Amino acid sequence: MGVSFLAPMLLGGAAMVAVPVVLHLMMRQKPVKRDFPALRFLKAKANANRRRLRLNHLLLLAARMAALAMLALAMARPVLRNAGWLADAEGPVAAVLVFDTAPRMELREANRTRLDQAVSLARTLFEKLPPASSVAVSDTSGGTATFFPSMAAAAARVDRLTIATPAVPLATAVAEGLRLLQTSELARRELYVFTDCSRGAFAGTTPIAADDLPAGTSLLWIDVGATTAHNFAIDAIDLSADRLAVGTPLVINAATSRIGPAATRGVAVELVDANGRFVRRAVKPVAWKPAAAGEVSFEITGLEPGTRQGRVVIDGNDDLPADDVRYFTVDVGAPSRVLVAGPAPAARSGMFVAEAIAPAALKKAGRSRFDAEIIDAERLEATAWDGFEAIVLVDPPPLSPRTWDQLREWVTAGRGLVVWLGPRAGSPERFNTESARQLLGGGIVRVWRTPGEANYFSPTALDHPMLAAFRRVGDAVPWQDFPVERHWEFAPGDGEAAAVPVASFRNGLPAILEHQVGQGTVVVVTTPASQAAGDPDAWNQLATGFEPWPFVILANEMLLHAIDTPDDRNITAGQPAVVSIGRTDIATVFMRTPAGDELPVAVDPRRGTVSVTATQAVGNYALRSGGEAAGFSKGFSANLAAAATDFPRLAGDQLTAALGAGNRLARTENDLVRDVDLGRVGAELFGWLILLAAVAMAADWMLANRFYAPLETAPAASASGFGAEGEPTSDGPPPLPRGRSASAPLRAEDETMHEVAP
Repeated sequence: MGVSFLAPMLLGGAAMVAVPVVLHLMMRQKPVKRDFPALRFLKAKANANRRRLRLNHLLLLAARMAALAMLALAMARPVLRNAGWLADAEGPVAAVLVFDTAPRMELREANRTRLDQAVSLARTLFEKLPPASSVAVSDTSGGTATFFPSMAAAAARVDRLTIATPAVPLATAVAEGLRLLQTSELARRELYVFTDCSRGAFAGTTPIAADDLPAGTSLLWIDVGATTAHNFAIDAIDLSADRLAVGTPLVINAATSRIGPAATRGVAVELVDANGRFVRRAVKPVAWKPAAAGEVSFEITGLEPGTRQGRVVIDGNDDLPADDVRYFTVDVGAPSRVLVAGPAPAARSGMFVAEAIAPAALKKAGRSRFDAEIIDAERLEATAWDGFEAIVLVDPPPLSPRTWDQLREWVTAGRGLVVWLGPRAGSPERFNTESARQLLGGGIVRVWRTPGEANYFSPTALDHPMLAAFRRVGDAVPWQDFPVERHWEFAPGDGEAAAVPVASFRNGLPAILEHQVGQGTVVVVTTPASQAAGDPDAWNQLATGFEPWPFVILANEMLLHAIDTPDDRNITAGQPAVVSIGRTDIATVFMRTPAGDELPVAVDPRRGTVSVTATQAVGNYALRSGGEAAGFSKGFSANLAAAATDFPRLAGDQLTAALGAGNRLARTENDLVRDVDLGRVGAELFGWLILLAAVAMAADWMLANRFYAPLETAPAASASGFGAEGEPTSDGPPPLPRGRSASAPLRAEDETMHEVAP
């Protein structure tokens, strides 16, 4: 059994018990010296009266002190815990309810969503909380949580919860709930987390052990997950490119998964027409296998120029609609013009790069994404660069500082430059001018030779956009079949002017580097792609080996990355999107949201871009301004993150580890009630102390009236000061004999002077 105080500072009021003592000492009457006649028996009676009065005063003082002490203790609100019959009542608590409202909580089981189940258990919890509790409600959709003025207001907030794109992970919402609890003055603090216990809920989170919780705080996880749900899902879609040339097909690969028995169900691609309606362009029947991942591919041709938006959708319904559709946006335009400059004769030295990015067969069929023009490097400065979106320097010689400066100014405006360094660079002293270092983000150091050793491209990760195309084959890329015997050692510069390594060789030195210059991008490759297969001095076999398809992919992806605008065409819902409109003469554009709302959005007058932060809604966003002739049309698409729909439950040790050591889990109303009752037991003693204070005040009143009641009748006193039976009267001493003053000395026959307290 223990006692705690909800307002311990008020215990200082107990010091008021000193007030009656001080008043008693101050108001105590001092004895009055009087001269009495010979009253032999008065002394004994006076001593008895004095003892009786002293006892009466002590009883009255004790009653007043007890009343003040009880009032002070009551105001401090002590709580008695684990004390038998006194612990039937619970003291108020500070409670924060955290709800996971991610789209996976829309999963239905027995025609009830996971959020519906969470709200139902929350209503049960409200019935179990003490009436005076302070309650706050938080969820993963973001927003600031505060304690509500009443539990009724908190319950109304719970009833208004809806499914939304997560603005914060569940772990962040839990941490915010713990922080909010520490602001409460209540001694008992409780955190309740409503979750489906899924993989998505705990992805990348760090568990909180019960021992790590602040003192006086308890954590209860409430499981509302489903155990028998069936679902068809499109986990993600992969586009061949989000920027296409006219005539180039759009290849869409959709990754699928199934939870439940085997079934056959169609997957379709739908495009948005001029009226904003989805028009089906392709559909394929898919054999869904239980607990197995699959993939379905589509090739969409005949896309007209402009921004094209669409979706990939599963036919039919299932238990979780949120993962049945994925949206996409692509820009379709003329092939990007690329200038390829190589050593003379450029038709031979630049042939490998030009054929990789713009094959003759595709150009003839009108399906090439690039339009490459080859020139000798000596003519680079004299050639007009207007109209080209990228320049590729194949084995460039040392250029004049003026040429490097012109290239840097040209790239800064938002264009791309790819440099394949080779033997024509000569010596570092000639090549590494200050202008070259500023553009490339560093300089060459020396030629690295590895004769007789196996050296080749060896990317350690495929996260960069230039390498993302290799994810489908992963370790199956035969880089070892395309050896690199020589390459430049490249040293990045310092600070913001430094190039960043993207991929390396097997020896660990950088193979590909990236440098951002203004709004443009520079890509540096430290080995060339300009030497013929029969050249005995060839540095590598990247472009001349047997079936060099990795080189073709790499050359295209580097160029696409270099010329790509900063447009965010396909984003994760909730992330900001930046779309370049290419114009600075427009102040405002109108954005159409997936819900059909039209909103004005400001245009950055310096960069000619539009930034959109309100992207929580999943779907296609359209940006428009002006008419068909002078206006423009852009857009982007937002899709859910994988964790938002990853509802399969954790089980066993995985769930225990995710919840944190020592924390409890409730699954049903009975579990919830038991955990609540066992986790918070105590009785406030305020009522009892107020009752005792009232009793003490009543005792004070009764004693005061009893001890100080006026005498209604008094026995007659004789001239000698005694009653009829010879007892001394209480009316004081008899009158002094005539002629004798109070200060006159007693005669010999008089008794000695007595000291009598009134």
